[in-house]
Amino acid sequence: MRAVVLDADGLPQLADLPEPDGRGELVRVLACGLCGSDVEKLGRAVPGTVLGHEIEGELADGTRVTVMHRVPCGSCEQCRAGHESTCTAFAELRIEPGGFVERLAATHVLALPDGVDGIWVEPLACVLRAAEKVPVGRVLVVGSGAVGLLWVQVLLEHGCDVVVAEPRAERAELARKLGAAIDKGPVSAAVLTAHGGYESALPRVEAGGRVVVFAAPPEPTPVPLDLVYRRELTLLGSRSATPAAFTAAIELLPRLALPPVTTLPLERFDEGVELYRRGEALKVAFAP
Repeated sequence: MRAVVLDADGLPQLADLPEPDGRGELVRVLACGLCGSDVEKLGRAVPGTVLGHEIEGELADGTRVTVMHRVPCGSCEQCRAGHESTCTAFAELRIEPGGFVERLAATHVLALPDGVDGIWVEPLACVLRAAEKVPVGRVLVVGSGAVGLLWVQVLLEHGCDVVVAEPRAERAELARKLGAAIDKGPVSAAVLTAHGGYESALPRVEAGGRVVVFAAPPEPTPVPLDLVYRRELTLLGSRSATPAAFTAAIELLPRLALPPVTTLPLERFDEGVELYRRGEALKVAFAP
């Protein structure tokens, strides 16, 4: 079967792989979304890796499904404390080989109702889990890419007043149409959905406020700790999703306005990555 596999330099190439023979269900991949974390792994991940985890697929009986690529145990100390993504069991990959393939094996699949686009379930589930850390108030969302636009809608659903910081005028306008404001006033919390922009975001957070790090560059990043110290800010990270968040995402998706998706075949993987990097596509997905 065809797959996008990382070569000796960690770069993507189209290759033929044997059929998956792992545990669980055999899933025919209908589409797999490109995540920013996939792009970050290019040139860094282990050769032979198949990336991709935002999956919509189909079982042998025609049931449309999404998959959970990582699953916490739910009972260890880390899970009970709400840090499921740091659970030892969470480190185990539950799909073989990855999402940018024609077929994969998955131990955890969830049926999709009609009208629910499976590639959005995992990113929305990540947002829903992280949103639990954001108190209701005036919240700044840094970045209005695909994930930022999901954040805007989730926070509005939670009763927040949402403000966005986005350098691209067309993306900021999309957020405004969803109900977000665009100003430079103070906020009670901030959510960082992009690698840049935190330098101007943190000074806007009022004393005692909260900053949720939802995206971070792989290289070390300077943080104004004096500001955190003097304003007694709370700095939190949130990574990935839980099974409960997946279920909630499937229920919420029909009520959201989803960004347009640029869908390409696996053979045009490099092109899709460049569209993402240049900001010319809000969301990129690949269909085998």
